[in-house]
Amino acid sequence: MQPNMDNNIRVESLPPGEAFKLFEEKVGSETLQMHPDICKLAEAVVEECAGLPLALITIGRAMASKRTPHEWKYAIEVLRQSTASVFPGVGKEMFPKLKFSYDCLADEKVKSCFLYCSLYPEDKSIEKDELIHCWIGEGLLDEHTNLSSARNRGHFIIGSLIDACLLEKQGNHRIKMHDVIRDMALWIAGESEEKFFVKSGVQLKEQPKDKKWEEVIRMSVMDNLIENLTDILACPNLQTLFLGRNRLKVIINDFFNFMPMLRVLDLSHNMNLKELPVGIGNLVSLEHLNLSFTHIRKLPIELKALKNLKYLNLERTRRLRIIPQLISSFSKLQVLKMEGCCYQCSLVLEEMEHLNYLNVLTITFTSTSELEKALGFNKFISCAIEHVSLQGFRDSRSLNILALANLHPLYSLELSGYMVIEDVKIESSISEGVGCFHSLRSIYLFDCNQLRDASWIIFAPHLERLFIRDCQGLEEIISEEKLSEVAELKGNSNLFSKLEFLHLNNLPKMKTIYRHALLFPQLKRITILNCPMLKKFPLNSNSAKGRRLVIEGDEGWWKDVEWEDESTQIAFFPSFKHR
Repeated sequence: MQPNMDNNIRVESLPPGEAFKLFEEKVGSETLQMHPDICKLAEAVVEECAGLPLALITIGRAMASKRTPHEWKYAIEVLRQSTASVFPGVGKEMFPKLKFSYDCLADEKVKSCFLYCSLYPEDKSIEKDELIHCWIGEGLLDEHTNLSSARNRGHFIIGSLIDACLLEKQGNHRIKMHDVIRDMALWIAGESEEKFFVKSGVQLKEQPKDKKWEEVIRMSVMDNLIENLTDILACPNLQTLFLGRNRLKVIINDFFNFMPMLRVLDLSHNMNLKELPVGIGNLVSLEHLNLSFTHIRKLPIELKALKNLKYLNLERTRRLRIIPQLISSFSKLQVLKMEGCCYQCSLVLEEMEHLNYLNVLTITFTSTSELEKALGFNKFISCAIEHVSLQGFRDSRSLNILALANLHPLYSLELSGYMVIEDVKIESSISEGVGCFHSLRSIYLFDCNQLRDASWIIFAPHLERLFIRDCQGLEEIISEEKLSEVAELKGNSNLFSKLEFLHLNNLPKMKTIYRHALLFPQLKRITILNCPMLKKFPLNSNSAKGRRLVIEGDEGWWKDVEWEDESTQIAFFPSFKHR
């Protein structure tokens, strides 16, 4: 098929009814009627094919000769791990046909990027940025001289894989690999020099043993139940190791001693992990280290040996109290993520000044004085900050949000932590700042109990996601009175013009979002929970034109919603989804 041709037809996954009909045609009604349980078991097999026509046809033919429930149960059990392993013949028949899309990919680097996606668990969505940074750490995008160019290339590759139907889009920020496509990727990896060991999301309780580890280049045992890593793995060629989302408590000091080529290490989401082994300092090739969502209390001084480190993720390490004089020794560091880290950012600011290649920074500020110190400290740090979390701020009752206007790459902003701030100023004297948060896409307001409105978000014209939760005093999102104070914004019809998701939860005083109807041209989902006084939406019949909007909430609340007119009610009535 030629790309971008008008007569190309994208074959979508079949809905359950049609999928079963196709499967039944291939397996034969005689087989399905051999035992009363087989028909029900066949439905489970169809579910594992996830609507992919080629899988339904090929596996249907393979199951035509299976006449007992035991055979069907075994098929379902192993299908959940790998299509090829339960039906070797199926792999030979089906995968080469699917592999045509893989063979047509631009070059070997793109093919390696595709195969890399199979390291993630079946049926799990993958965050684009997380994936791209792993590609960078592995050297798959090394031809690009700077991080920004490499990230752009990564997004281009993801787009290419989506266009080739090898990945599926999951909103703007995540992707997913179809189960059968993932099986094909693992089959290709098994046939090639890129040896993988993948046991992700299969309920492992112990670390894998008795394997020829010297051949393995990439290993993933993420999303399991492993508690202890007590056996040394001799993996001389290993480049990526995914250990995230387990129950790790103990990693012996010598565990990393024989992984000289390791470039990507993910230990994230191990909430029982309180300390790192000192042997981690032996990973002299390491470029990417993800420790987010762990309970580590300190970083070992041995990390100083990681001279090649380019990516360090310490987000949500809420028990982290000690970072010795380490950060400045990572002279090649490009990405430093510290949002939600318990360690005070002000203590590492001076070290950051030595990070000449720092391109991405996420960070938490806990006071006005700390924020002011950081913003005045180093201009180049301001040019790296992509996410800011403002927590606590007990030293002030007001905040000039436009002080953050100079953070040009700022993508995400959070205000939380039981703030005493009563007023977020949008001073008309700073009218030049109108629309100043051009890069801001996500805003989160949690536990800001003294705030009555959130009108300052009008300065984020490209906002896509707005989440507000547990703000006991919040009465409205956009105050018309405050809007009128900024002359440039009077009569602004572009409010929320890019908004896709609006989530409001536990706002007992919330009465209005905005008093006038808006078009919301991009809005996909509104979720309203525990907002008993919110009876009106800024919607009218024009807001509904050509739209497929989902409105989630409690059924009792939905019945009391007051609509602008009957046509608006009729337009949005089918949008409701009980939560």
